[in-house]
Amino acid sequence: MSKYVGETEQQMAAMFREAEGEKAVLLLDEADSFLQDRRGAQRTYEVTEVNEMLQGMERYNGIFVCTTNLLDRLDQAALRRFTFKIKFKPLTPEQREKMFVVEALDGRAETLTDAIRQRLNKLDQLCPGDFAAVKRQVDILATPFAAEEFMEQLEAEHRIKPEVREARGMGFVQ
Repeated sequence: MSKYVGETEQQMAAMFREAEGEKAVLLLDEADSFLQDRRGAQRTYEVTEVNEMLQGMERYNGIFVCTTNLLDRLDQAALRRFTFKIKFKPLTPEQREKMFVVEALDGRAETLTDAIRQRLNKLDQLCPGDFAAVKRQVDILATPFAAEEFMEQLEAEHRIKPEVREARGMGFVQ
């Protein structure tokens, strides 16, 4: 994105041309930034940027992949241009357990305790990215986490998710 009017559209067009020229798979992360619903646009350039992206998608002769956590904010015309719309859901209990064994217990399933298993079962919104975030903490601190510490950090990652925060009761409800 550029601070100059019209330059963002030029860069988008160049992105598609370059990817097509290289026969590359084009991946646009956080696509909601470029494909936001035009009905909410407040400035004309916001509309023209989305229009340019839609035209580029239409013309592009290759594989184009977009990612977003905000599917409901995408322009409807953009959604129609995608052949497949794939939603990645949180990990299942079995997947959470397997990832915990691999990431926190170095693959030693026999060391998984019932207490940890019960705590993992409560974290119904965990995703692979949450495990990756905890692993980065381990890397930055250069100290391996014990299973309990790893679990505490996963619980912290889980607590900050909007789906979890918004589902909490209020007042005396628990």
